[in-house]
Amino acid sequence: MTYAEKTKYLFRYLDARREMKVLADELEQVQSDACRVTPLLSGMPGGKNDGQALPRAVEQITKARQELEAQINVCGATRREVVAAINQIPDARDHEIFRRRYLLGQRWETISEEMHYSCKQIRRRHNWALQKMSINVPKCP
Repeated sequence: MTYAEKTKYLFRYLDARREMKVLADELEQVQSDACRVTPLLSGMPGGKNDGQALPRAVEQITKARQELEAQINVCGATRREVVAAINQIPDARDHEIFRRRYLLGQRWETISEEMHYSCKQIRRRHNWALQKMSINVPKCP
């Protein structure tokens, strides 16, 4: 794998986490919409109500929960794969760099500050360790 392919593979967990956050926000919004009570402020009768608002709301909430649960499962599986790849790194400092970058989503500046290295040293160690890393991605038939 090339450098770009390896980093893309390792960033999959953070991408999955972002998608999970979007789905969690969507579920919260659907639940909020279903619970909203809007008072009738005018004396004029409203539009026709088919009486299916509650079943539609329950259906939307159920669908959103199912999507979120599926994404949580994807996120967990992806994290296990990324952790397995990171665990190949024998050096503890390099291992910590990868953990901070690909599991915690920290920027280079934050990593260098917290580990007490220059950003250039962190990037150099990362690039060297990534070149040595072998990632076995199962081929899809």
